[in-house]
Amino acid sequence: MQRRSALLTALVLLVVGLSGCSAAGSLSMQPVPNATAIAEHASIDVTDLDDESHRLAVGAVKGSGPTVEDDHPPFTPDRPIAVDGTYYNVTWSGIDSRQVPQFALTLEKDPTNTTGQSIAYEDLPAVDRRALPAPDSGLIAGDEDIATLAVYNESEQGSSVLVSEPRYELVEFEDRTVRITVDGPSPKTIYTYRYDASPVADSGEELAARIESAYLFSLSNLSSTEKEIVDKAIGETHYVEDESDAWTRLVGRFDAAEPVYDADPDGEDYVDGEYLVRYDGIVYWADISGYTE
Repeated sequence: MQRRSALLTALVLLVVGLSGCSAAGSLSMQPVPNATAIAEHASIDVTDLDDESHRLAVGAVKGSGPTVEDDHPPFTPDRPIAVDGTYYNVTWSGIDSRQVPQFALTLEKDPTNTTGQSIAYEDLPAVDRRALPAPDSGLIAGDEDIATLAVYNESEQGSSVLVSEPRYELVEFEDRTVRITVDGPSPKTIYTYRYDASPVADSGEELAARIESAYLFSLSNLSSTEKEIVDKAIGETHYVEDESDAWTRLVGRFDAAEPVYDADPDGEDYVDGEYLVRYDGIVYWADISGYTE
C-alpha cells in the first residue's frame, strides 16, 4: 500500500469569528415506504466509499484484516456497510504504534522581513509540496497566517529543502511570497489500525425488519404548533430559527424514544440522532438535533 509519508494538516492560526446567528435546531422527515428505503438510510453502500475506505471495508469483509497507518482511525463507519446485498458491521482496532518526527511549518503571508533565499512552490521537492497548501487551495489567498504539521521520515528530511536544515526562507505562491518558519522535529505517534467485519443481516429486508422491531415509534397527540414544525420538515430539512415551547416539547418526544443512530450519546439535554418514526400513518426516517430544555 502506498501512502503519503508527509502528512499535511492545515491549521488556521488565527480563529476568525463567524458572523450571523445559528438555528435552534433542525428536523428532517424523509418518507421510507418500504424495507429498501429503510435499509438505504440505515447503511452505507460500499460503492459510495472513497478508494481507501473501500479497500478497508472490502478487505475486512473478505477477512484479510486490512491495515492502515495514521494518527487516528481514517475510516469510522457509524452504520453497517452494504456489500453485494449483505450488511456488515466494520470495526477497527489499534494493533501497533511508532514514533515519527513531525515538523511545524508556519506560513507568514505578508512578511515584514523579505530577506533570504526564495524558491517557487513548483520548484520544491515533492515531499515539501505535500507539506504545504497548494497555491490554488484557497488557504494561501486569505490574510491570516497559517501553519501545517508534516511528518518527514529520515530519507524525506534528506530530500527536503525546508526541513530540518532549511535552505530557503521564502516560498513563492504565484503572486504571493510567504515566509516559512520551521519548528521541530517533535515526536508524533502513528498507529497501525486493523479492520474487521461481521455480518449483521443477509438482506435489506432483514436489516429493515430488525430496525423496525427495535426502534419504530409513533409521533402522535401533537399540538398544532408541533404539527406545523413536523409538516415543514417532511421531505426536506427544516431549520428552527428560535427556541419555543413547541420545539422543545417535540425534541423531548424524540429524546424519549430510542434512536437508530445517536450522534451525541453523551450530550446532556441535547438530542442529535436519527429515528424511525410513524407520523399520520406514514413511516419516516427522521434526523433531529436540538435541546430538550
